[in-house]
Amino acid sequence: MIIPPTLPEFNRLKILRYLLSAGLLAGMLLSRELWFPSHRSFPRVPFLFALPDAVAVPVERSLCIILIVALIAAPVVRRANIVSAIAIAALGLLIFFDAMRLQPWVYQYLLLLSVLALHREHTKDEQTPQYTLGQSQIVVAALYIWSGLQKLNFSFSHEVLPKVLEPLQGVLSGVHPPLVATGVGVALVETFIGCGLLFRRTRELCVWLAVATHALILGLLITGRYNSVVWAWNAALPLIVVTLFWRRESAPWRTLRDWSATNRLTRVAHAGVIVSALAPALSFWGWWDMSLSGALYSGNTAVAVVRIGDAAYKKLPQTAQRQVFRTKNSGMQVLPFFEWSMAELNVPPYSEPRVFKFLTRHVCKLTAGDTDVELVMKGRPTILDGSYQVTRVSCAQLDAHTAE
Repeated sequence: MIIPPTLPEFNRLKILRYLLSAGLLAGMLLSRELWFPSHRSFPRVPFLFALPDAVAVPVERSLCIILIVALIAAPVVRRANIVSAIAIAALGLLIFFDAMRLQPWVYQYLLLLSVLALHREHTKDEQTPQYTLGQSQIVVAALYIWSGLQKLNFSFSHEVLPKVLEPLQGVLSGVHPPLVATGVGVALVETFIGCGLLFRRTRELCVWLAVATHALILGLLITGRYNSVVWAWNAALPLIVVTLFWRRESAPWRTLRDWSATNRLTRVAHAGVIVSALAPALSFWGWWDMSLSGALYSGNTAVAVVRIGDAAYKKLPQTAQRQVFRTKNSGMQVLPFFEWSMAELNVPPYSEPRVFKFLTRHVCKLTAGDTDVELVMKGRPTILDGSYQVTRVSCAQLDAHTAE
């Protein structure tokens, strides 16, 4: 990767628009069934209300077309902020009709697009591009910080990391690195990248670390054939880091201190960036969603399956049937939401208990309330030993809760 010399502020913003458009479009291409459903059986998870299936597909496809056109046009048109706002509106509606689309990479692109949409291209204030770049820098740095902190737990070191490192088994045969030390090291490096990008003395080092880290992650993901939808994200992120941070001397947080000298739109962007950067701290108490807190592949999220009897199994869609398996210890037949979602949409499910309950209600309807259907949910593991609570909820209990 060739690192460019110092870039003017205007050029950085233009390049950022290209990268965001390319990254989001690539992610959509790698998860086509999520955006352009043709034979989708995995249920939509609306925020408030669901559209009828006959209406949902044409509406979603129309919104996706608007989104794609806006993303392609945004880097090249004169009023880029207006076109970015159109893209945000279309993307926001798509997420409103299905929370499954609010993937971590979509969320980050949405935040950066929002910052650019609030940027005034034609203004006499020469500081405006610096404010916009500073805001974008904080969004990206916060992602690394929270992603690293989320990985400081037992489950990441003992479950997630060994699986990710499986492609290196041939190279590291005979070498058995300590899991805890390696896991903590990975988490601290990621946190250091985020913090270091905010300071001039460590910024250049952390740019290189970010590039090297994503190159390694991308290689492991591709070799292990894991979650191809985030390949594009791991290719775009180092380019975004270089664009925003390489040889830029100003400190990002200084752009947030100058409220009186900024215009109204810039102040709105300031407030949004501050909230998005601090809100993930609430996730450790369950007050903010994990998918919006850098917790992807951290081992720090809830996991759920649905217990399925033989009669209920026959009523499931074929894609779901192919994911059903029997557990080794109890012989229980279960349908894992993660595998079903990945098989059909190529994205993991939105890992929140309320979403798992909604998905289970859908399975209950498919199986006509079969008494053998039961949600089995493993709560977020504890940090030190990975212990967790298991919750079981039947279709009857879900119906009773809904009635209340």
